Amino acid sequence: MSIPEFTAEASLYRTNNRYRSSGSEFEGSPSTQSVVAAYFPGTATQAKCNRCSEIALRNYGGCLTVGAIGCIASGPFYPVCAGGVLGACNLGLLGAQALCAYDDCCPKICGTPNPFDPGEGCCDANEQCVDRYDPNSRQGCCPSDQSVCAGKCCAKGESCCGDTCCPPNYFCRDGGFCSEFPSEFPNTPPPPPPRYSCPPGAAPCGFPDSSGVIRTCCPPGLQCCGVFNGQPECKTSCLR
Repeated sequence: MSIPEFTAEASLYRTNNRYRSSGSEFEGSPSTQSVVAAYFPGTATQAKCNRCSEIALRNYGGCLTVGAIGCIASGPFYPVCAGGVLGACNLGLLGAQALCAYDDCCPKICGTPNPFDPGEGCCDANEQCVDRYDPNSRQGCCPSDQSVCAGKCCAKGESCCGDTCCPPNYFCRDGGFCSEFPSEFPNTPPPPPPRYSCPPGAAPCGFPDSSGVIRTCCPPGLQCCGVFNGQPECKTSCLR
């Protein structure tokens, strides 16, 4: 037996035209009304949301069918019974839809969830919320494999340097800014280590001469504790 009033709704997740940036496709002419970009989770979450919706709708259909069969025995009170069944099944569907909308359809709240448009205002659980118009995000959802610096979603491969997104192969310099060079003077080689001319076991102690060689040394077994009046101070221990 069919009951005209017993109807089920379509899938919770409406994926068509989800990511439009303008309304120009309506009636084949440009539209002055823009579609505001909003937070929405990725395709895997959308699929999970739809599965939750389908289960809720199947349960709703089963509730109506069982209720209709049970009301047959009520005879002349069938309309009253059917009305009660319809109300109970509708409440059950609304509860199931609410659970889907705020659980499977919305792993992370990033905006204002809309129970009539499940997934709106939400990102995936492993994503970070950024501005809805951030160019490196998926409509405000920064993927887990991208860095977020000071609330901005970096492009893939970039890393944070202070509040800035550093491109690959760049260096994060003191002060939190990116540079192609690791230091202020990238082409200046480090100074060479001092050369010395001492016998084996002796410690160099003094200043390099004009040729850059240290020629004063402490005998083996003594430490160089400094240079005083141009002469090395050699001791068994420099601790005083």
